[in-house]
Amino acid sequence: MFSSMSNIAVSLRRLGMLIGLFVVVHAHGATLYVSTSGNDSYPGTSSQPFRTIVKAYSLASAGSTIIVKAGTYTDYNSGWGLHLGKNGTASSPITLKSEVPGGAVIDGQNASDRNVGLYIDGSYNIVDGFEIKNGPKGGITIWANNNQILNCNIHNNGNPANPTTQGLDGIYSEEGTSGNSYRANYIHDNGHSSTSLDHGLYLCGKNEVVINNVLLANTGNGLQIAGYNTVANLRVYNNVIAYNGANGIILWQSLSGIDIKNNILYQNGHYAIGSYDAHGSGINVDHNISYGNGYGHFSFGDGGSDFAYNLGSALYSDPQLANNSSSTFDPHLKSGSPGIQNAVNLYSTFTTDMAGTLRQSSGSWDSGVYKFGSTSSADTTAPTVSIMI
Repeated sequence: MFSSMSNIAVSLRRLGMLIGLFVVVHAHGATLYVSTSGNDSYPGTSSQPFRTIVKAYSLASAGSTIIVKAGTYTDYNSGWGLHLGKNGTASSPITLKSEVPGGAVIDGQNASDRNVGLYIDGSYNIVDGFEIKNGPKGGITIWANNNQILNCNIHNNGNPANPTTQGLDGIYSEEGTSGNSYRANYIHDNGHSSTSLDHGLYLCGKNEVVINNVLLANTGNGLQIAGYNTVANLRVYNNVIAYNGANGIILWQSLSGIDIKNNILYQNGHYAIGSYDAHGSGINVDHNISYGNGYGHFSFGDGGSDFAYNLGSALYSDPQLANNSSSTFDPHLKSGSPGIQNAVNLYSTFTTDMAGTLRQSSGSWDSGVYKFGSTSSADTTAPTVSIMI
């Protein structure tokens, strides 16, 4: 009898150990690691990381975080790019994060079957801190809801000559999407030189936010707002949009509730904000700086556009950027800039600048992506931005 009880006790202890081991493995499995020195046969821990992002993401679920160590990553799902097709939740998103901001590089190498850098058709995914380049048909395309693109350097996508009339953009959101956000990204030099159909941001969804981004030298528009199915409740705050081949921002087709504030629109090829065949209401343009744009400041009636809009305060003088050369661009404000303390306070919506510097909770704000006196560089990715939506 004693022997039987002893065997049962040993078995229970072993079972407890197995359960404990399962719990530990399960808890550790919520965070996966990827490194250029890893191996996809490893368990994906910090000390034994995977080699590819594709492998790590295949094991992700709601609440997972994938930490990608510095290095260049060229893996992809053929015909897609890096395919983020799983769903997180509002409280448990799936996070793909560069361990060192800007250190992990997703390089599409302009591969013929690559499509784009990242193809996102899952909801509640976060992409944070990557350099994304050489996607032959664009940087990121989004076909689902409530995704976040944060602190990324998205450049030189869609550069190869391509006969398609479809845009090859830095980021594209499909017309049926809602709730996607783009914050503190540096989106530049996307598109190929023989077209004006390739843009920095090409947004078609509802309830999107565009905050603290630099949109620079894209071949078409910095931001195209394309209302195939009514772009509604779009907020465009504290961006710097410069040297794009066409307009800084263009309004197109069906629109409802577009709020454009505190932006610097500088040296774009056409208008600071243009329009074409745009209809709807609730377009609010307020406290922006327009300077040096090829066709002028604001054009709200082109191509039969007849939307209802409010044009509030605007400045039409040189914003005095730290470096206004398109090749070494630095959008920090110099001392004496007209953008210092001349913008609307939006603290109830978001609280920091592109570098993560806290903006003041009361009083006027500074225009553009940086609070005056912020010291971080424009050409490096920034810490995560605090936002309340």
